[in-house]
Amino acid sequence: MAWTFGVKRILSGDKAVDGGMGIVLTEHDEHLKGTVVLETTDETINWVETEEKGKRIAIGQNDAETTLTFEVANPSLETQAYYMGGEVITTTGKKSYAPPAVKEIIEKSFSLETKVGYDIDVTNGKVVATPLGGTVGTEGVLTMKVVVTVQAPEKDGEDALVYREK
Repeated sequence: MAWTFGVKRILSGDKAVDGGMGIVLTEHDEHLKGTVVLETTDETINWVETEEKGKRIAIGQNDAETTLTFEVANPSLETQAYYMGGEVITTTGKKSYAPPAVKEIIEKSFSLETKVGYDIDVTNGKVVATPLGGTVGTEGVLTMKVVVTVQAPEKDGEDALVYREK
């Protein structure tokens, strides 16, 4: 099942050194409104309020696969490198994107600040990003789709998804 959320901001950053939730989370360009979708294969455990009044969704925290999907409009070179790997190089005042020589496994912590209901933290998410228009490594990428697969945290005692009541 999939649900679209009313999200104010998506914050992300490196996981903590101990494998738990990252501490320094920031916004990397603005997500496209209406594109944030949380999808799970098990809807039996936790209830989360949605943007529509009186509607709740159920999200499981067991072995079900849960993904967070969103789109970023006009991603900067830094944002492309952040979600796809590689680095931004500045030479003689001009920036360029250097993709990774070998496909990187990118894992980040995420925090969704929702408009109503609960905020949601993803302790350990595997990130896969793809451009939906334009050429990677240029300022001409129109939209980038980011899919975050929720993984078990490396730190004992931490939940994969944490729901924080406002």
